[in-house]
Amino acid sequence: MDGKIVPLGLAAALAVIGTAEILLDGQFSAAPAAPAAALAAVAGGMVLAAWRPLAGAAVVGLAFPIAVLGGLDGPTGAAVLGFFAAPGWAGYRVARASWRAPLALHLLAGAGTWVAGRAAGSTVAGLGAQAWENMFFGLLAWGAWGVGLVARRLRDRAELLARLNTALDAEREARAHAAVAEERRRIARDMHDAVAHSISVMVLQLGAVRSTLPAGTPQAEMLEGAERLGRESVREMRALVGILRDPPAAPPTLARAEELVGEVRAAGLPVTLTVDGDLDDLPRTLDISAYRVLQEALTNVLRHAGPVPTTVVLRREPGSVSLTVDNDTRDAPGGDPPGFGLIGMRERVAASSGTLSAGRRPGGFTVRAVFPLGAV
Repeated sequence: MDGKIVPLGLAAALAVIGTAEILLDGQFSAAPAAPAAALAAVAGGMVLAAWRPLAGAAVVGLAFPIAVLGGLDGPTGAAVLGFFAAPGWAGYRVARASWRAPLALHLLAGAGTWVAGRAAGSTVAGLGAQAWENMFFGLLAWGAWGVGLVARRLRDRAELLARLNTALDAEREARAHAAVAEERRRIARDMHDAVAHSISVMVLQLGAVRSTLPAGTPQAEMLEGAERLGRESVREMRALVGILRDPPAAPPTLARAEELVGEVRAAGLPVTLTVDGDLDDLPRTLDISAYRVLQEALTNVLRHAGPVPTTVVLRREPGSVSLTVDNDTRDAPGGDPPGFGLIGMRERVAASSGTLSAGRRPGGFTVRAVFPLGAV
């Protein structure tokens, strides 16, 4: 819930209600100054509450003494609604609110009402009635404050539960990955122990038998071929075991654009990267396509233009993600002839309902791809 939209919306609503009240109520329309002043305090206090909830509630509380000072018997209808809205909003928004804050507002309104009543020449009985009204509406304000506190605590609890749930999901995912990695290591050990070792022993035995035969005989050549095949099988087995032991490669994603740019820099391309916006939660298909387009565009720069100054800009906007690769070709050495890179990029971008523009500019070449987020 936005910290400004709600009180500003309430201020507008109370202004409309208070204006209608002044125009339609004969008592108020005959002498509109006092109810208009009280309405100004209510609406102005709610506007102030968008930035300072406690100060806004205090200003709204002044509508009671303002109405009494103007000759009214009590607060207007808009002021009564404000006595609910302002303390409730303050209780919801103020992080360290305590009972002292509503008590201070209550006493402030009561004292203001009493002083206003005396200034207006009210009798003792009239002042007593005003004191009772102040106490009554003050208690209602306390109730609204309590509702705001409860709502804030429920919000904080919901946010805490959401954070705990996210942490539990992350822990479960980490444990699942750890279990998969451990199972891969177990399979690797079993394959190495059960297969690679046995093949190695077979190769040694074949070598021992071959050493007893005359060199150049068909039998010796056959055994030599079997030895060679066995050694190749052991090498392939060890390579497979290594794949099982090592973690899988990180998936292609624009969140790893810095790694990709670093690899291209290591290959000799002077490239700078600018990222504008959050690229961590993109749709999976779009994310992979955009990464591959960026990868192909940088590869094309190396292949066709050589190590020339290059800039990469990744930008996320409300409805799209764009990437721009711009390179300088004025001093570029001759590169490979054009291939199928642009065709592949166009196909990837079209599959995501995006657009791709690629072409020369004075002194350089620019590739720009735009992926609409709503299309994925």
